[in-house]
Amino acid sequence: MALDPREMDVLFTIVEDYIARSLPVGSRTVAKQSGLSLSPASMRNTMADLTELGFLQQPHTSAGRIPTVKAFRFYLDTRLKPVPLPRIKRTNISDELERAGLEISTILARATKVVSDQTKQISLILAPSRVDVRWREIDFTLVKPRLVLAVLILEGGMVQNKLLEVDEDITSDDLVKFRNYLNDHFSGLTLAEARERVVEDLHNAEKHLQDLYRKALRLARHAVDDAQERELFVDGAVNLFSQGETTDVLLIRDVLGLVEERSRLLELLDKTILAEEGAKVTLGQESALDEFKDLSVVTAPYGREGAQRGVVSVIGPMQMNYAKVVPVVDYIAATLTQLLKQRF
Repeated sequence: MALDPREMDVLFTIVEDYIARSLPVGSRTVAKQSGLSLSPASMRNTMADLTELGFLQQPHTSAGRIPTVKAFRFYLDTRLKPVPLPRIKRTNISDELERAGLEISTILARATKVVSDQTKQISLILAPSRVDVRWREIDFTLVKPRLVLAVLILEGGMVQNKLLEVDEDITSDDLVKFRNYLNDHFSGLTLAEARERVVEDLHNAEKHLQDLYRKALRLARHAVDDAQERELFVDGAVNLFSQGETTDVLLIRDVLGLVEERSRLLELLDKTILAEEGAKVTLGQESALDEFKDLSVVTAPYGREGAQRGVVSVIGPMQMNYAKVVPVVDYIAATLTQLLKQRF
């Protein structure tokens, strides 16, 4: 059933007031803010109709109404028109990311902080998967006897550092030979291909390779295995405690619990990678994950289309300020895409 203009005005007034104050909205507030010339009885009847249609709910008999997921979805699809960020804010964000340096992990960590500062919500940025990223170079440094630092450099500026314990007394000269051998054989392969080749070569090493190169392959296997982990950057948890008196303690507990449960976050964010460009809002049960039923997630993919991409996201209460959050997520995702394209 389609809503008539009066019902939409009432519904949008309630949604926007609930976003602003996080409190149930009464008929007097709606009458004052909507500008509709309705009698108190007509206003209550309209709100009752919207409740019956599933757009509103009444937490207590004497309380006002609060929007449902259905109401927020209708509002987002028909009313919300995110305003582009002002030029000065776009410039400040771009300058902030430009100053982050060349390493992608540093850039993404800085971007995560910028998102949380701008939205006053928890921000998460998922780095691109490294499985299909190509090996550019590996190097080894002897930190001290039997302890080696492996530095694996991938396309796109991704760097993986790993301290490796070795049983044998390996020298710095040995490490130079390891590096040259591995880069000659694996440079240009994806990490998935390199790992498969390393495992295969190790299996055949007894027959075909000298002891020196078996050691090189063992070091490479440990470096490659770790490099397949996806990095997830999180910032802004403290923002949950600065929402004023209306902060929902149970909601804070749920959000912080999700931040700790990395696998569930990755499951949600991974669904966004193949999405079209631009920000997308996932409300509560729309995620199909029970842990998100009372939350909202704003996400936007970044990176080259057709290549492994990452995700910029904000997670928070259903009544977050979408008009403010969506443009920030959208712009930072676009900025990261452009920045990575220019540098890498």
